[in-house]
Amino acid sequence: MAQTGAAVEGRHVARGVACALAGGVCWGFSGTCAQLLMSDYGAPATWITCVRMVIAAVFFLFLTAVRDWRDLVAVLRDWRSLARIAAFAVFGVLLTQLSYLNAIGYTSAGVGTTIEQVGLVIIMLYVCLRTRRLPRAREAAGLVFALGGMAVIATQGDPSSLAIPVEGLAWGLVSAVALSFYTLMPVRVLAKWGSMLVTGLAMLFGGSAASLVVQPWTMDVQLSGGGLAALVAIVLVGTLGAYMLYLQGVADAGPVKASLLCCAEPVSATVLALVWLHAPVSVWDAVGCVLIVVMIFLVTERERRPAAAPAEAAPDAGLDSENGAIPDDPPLFAGRASVLGYYASRPAAREDFGRVSALLDVGHETFASLGIDEGRNKKYPSARRLMHSIKNGTTHVVEDERGRLIAVFAVSFAPDKNYARGIDGAWLTDMRADPQPYAELHWVAVDRPARRRGVGMFILDKADRIAREGGRASIRADVYPENAPMRRLLEKHGYERCGEIVVKDVLGREKRRAAYERLLHG
Repeated sequence: MAQTGAAVEGRHVARGVACALAGGVCWGFSGTCAQLLMSDYGAPATWITCVRMVIAAVFFLFLTAVRDWRDLVAVLRDWRSLARIAAFAVFGVLLTQLSYLNAIGYTSAGVGTTIEQVGLVIIMLYVCLRTRRLPRAREAAGLVFALGGMAVIATQGDPSSLAIPVEGLAWGLVSAVALSFYTLMPVRVLAKWGSMLVTGLAMLFGGSAASLVVQPWTMDVQLSGGGLAALVAIVLVGTLGAYMLYLQGVADAGPVKASLLCCAEPVSATVLALVWLHAPVSVWDAVGCVLIVVMIFLVTERERRPAAAPAEAAPDAGLDSENGAIPDDPPLFAGRASVLGYYASRPAAREDFGRVSALLDVGHETFASLGIDEGRNKKYPSARRLMHSIKNGTTHVVEDERGRLIAVFAVSFAPDKNYARGIDGAWLTDMRADPQPYAELHWVAVDRPARRRGVGMFILDKADRIAREGGRASIRADVYPENAPMRRLLEKHGYERCGEIVVKDVLGREKRRAAYERLLHG
């Protein structure tokens, strides 16, 4: 049975809370390892930053390529996303890394991490200004406890003096600004490409830029077994694990909640420094940690929304679909636009007729480039048939985040006379069943600038849902044998090739098509 939107959203946010907390703990562990490398092995912060980012980028992009190399190819064609990721790499990832490690170098893992969390104020103010609202009660209370905990640790209970060097405070405040950039800048590209791919490219861009300037290969850094183990831990746990978990928390629970939860980072760093490095921890450090733990309990208890309240169109509202609810729980670390709801679809309206016709013409031009005869005949479907399809709700359009129509497709529930003529092979469902067990997918056309960006897979996902909601057990499609891109897409989505059918046009001319069908479950 399908889950309700509230239940799915609740599970979605709960996963974001868990990921953000885990990311904070991993970062705290990373800070402790970095403190060990700098104090015991003399490794400069710039050297650690370059090495960890480049190695992490290789791991991230390798995992992305293994999972689905087409995502990597697709994002490289999306120059807007690449520009956003590059900016995120410099002002978010790289600046965070350098300032954070320098803050630790002048202070300690616990103190440097604590000052960084001042970025929470910037994040909350930005979100509240953008959404034109005051902080919610639990957000405000959590912020007070978080900042109170940080102030206690930084001043050691004496507000008239600072218990850390001025350089450490300065780098800590820079890292706070960088933390706000890191949290807020990638929201849109995270929605489109997911945490793994975005983080991998950001690490690659930022690490490459830093390495060209710093030239870490010229630095004389000698690491023994313990130092190498700490470096490996920084890369695997404090970089790969922490960044993926935190960005997943931002995507699931929103930037405000995720950034507040990352206050677990100074607590974990303080505890690890005490247990592992035997660093001194004062009573005031303990009090500050307790205040931050209280904050965690405050912000992780989800506030109930009124049943009729509309979804917020805000960065911390999660990745909502076109109707304001989260229809599915996206897989952990998934990134395809088709899964995460970056695009929206709706039934075509009468005023969409001109744009839909233009998109179908683009499809005909694609057919012509593939050597398909239909590409030279732009009269199919006829204007009358297309308008009839729009009126009865069969034709659907796809919009991007700016509301532009970028694709069209049709899902029909009426019997197809071409399928009734028989098939050179065998369908997955019985043609003689009553009621008809299948729906049909037709007229798929994607505008050229929107291709190779997950739109085709989004259409197939939506067509599945439309067919399932219409009570059908399967969905069928017929494709010209020369249309290799569409055949690959169908097969990747789980369609099975059932054989060939013969399609007759209005003049009685016969054309052979590859017949596909996909069984729908659940």
